[in-house]
Amino acid sequence: MSAVALGLACNVCGATFAEPLYRNDCTTSITSLAKPFDGPTTVFGCSACGHVQTPALDAIGDYYDTAYNVRIESDDADDLYAVRDGKPVYRTEHQAVEALAKLEPSLGSRILDYGCGKARTLYHMCRARPDLQPAVFDVSDAYRRSWDEFVPREEQAAYGVPPEWSGRFDVVLSFYALEHVADPRGFLAGIHRLLKPGGRLHLVVPNPRRNPGDLIVVDHVNHFMPSSLRLIFALEGFDDVMIDEDSNTAAYVIGARRADAARVSLPTGDRSVAKSLQQAHDIAAAWTGARERILSFERTVSDKRAAIYGSGFYGVFIAAALVRRSAVAYFLDRNPHQQRKTIFGLPVRAPEAIGDDIEVVYAGLNPQRAHEIIGGVEPLRRRPRRYFYL
Repeated sequence: MSAVALGLACNVCGATFAEPLYRNDCTTSITSLAKPFDGPTTVFGCSACGHVQTPALDAIGDYYDTAYNVRIESDDADDLYAVRDGKPVYRTEHQAVEALAKLEPSLGSRILDYGCGKARTLYHMCRARPDLQPAVFDVSDAYRRSWDEFVPREEQAAYGVPPEWSGRFDVVLSFYALEHVADPRGFLAGIHRLLKPGGRLHLVVPNPRRNPGDLIVVDHVNHFMPSSLRLIFALEGFDDVMIDEDSNTAAYVIGARRADAARVSLPTGDRSVAKSLQQAHDIAAAWTGARERILSFERTVSDKRAAIYGSGFYGVFIAAALVRRSAVAYFLDRNPHQQRKTIFGLPVRAPEAIGDDIEVVYAGLNPQRAHEIIGGVEPLRRRPRRYFYL
């Protein structure tokens, strides 16, 4: 379906989209929580500012209130960010260290986590800096048990922000929220109102150039490129904008300051727009051919027992594409929190549990890091196996 038929315009600059970059005509899409979703995925690219966009889900507010409960199964559930010297490093721990290093908040700073979920990054920050004064806001109240651990009730807000919070905060944090909202400019305008003049915003969003799966997750409305990030922050009254693509392996880490709107100059003649759009085209083209490559490989190993390494988006994408899923014995994942789950009726096990009967391993991992990660998993090297990489 075309953007005109969908009534869709760019969320950043308002330009009209042309034909889609990517269309999944299958009945099953994948969400950012690596869950199958009944419906197609369509992705558009903006030739004016380089923004990439997916139509918002129907009743998106209800979805985030009741269906999108991130890692709510336990207080310590978290995404595995890296394994260093044999020890797991979890995403919220990494984000807390990173935020404190970049912000260097002054003693007693008021810090709001906006669109916070369980707010575990802010929790780790406050453990390291007990002087900080935390507050939280989310469009759901499903996380109050986690908030109550360290945030006073009067500093918690769900569904709406109290009017008295305007101009109150030294720092606002936002982790993996801006990509989900149908009105990202309104989201940033809301943060602008909550900051003190000169207050700092620390924001993290997926980087589809480093994490190509982000381009086709059905519940991510916005897929940002540097050109669209620079424009949207300027439009909503932020200056001193720094876009860091190196501190996080799969995300942009953005720092910005609430400015006097009269002093913000809009970027003009951004030469990276065409480059951003071409990169989005290339990622979309790779996903268009991915299912056929999975099916082609599957036909060559149809009589062999298989496992899927990785139980996140990429692993679920592979599983959803397979014709003969019964050949898959289980998923493998180093994250112990994932090992409590089943996906498509298949258990998730630790890599050490792989049996000698497994002759095929599908690498359900970010293609940019998959070979490196698989090469570092010792249990996989105990016997020869065939591997598939996206």
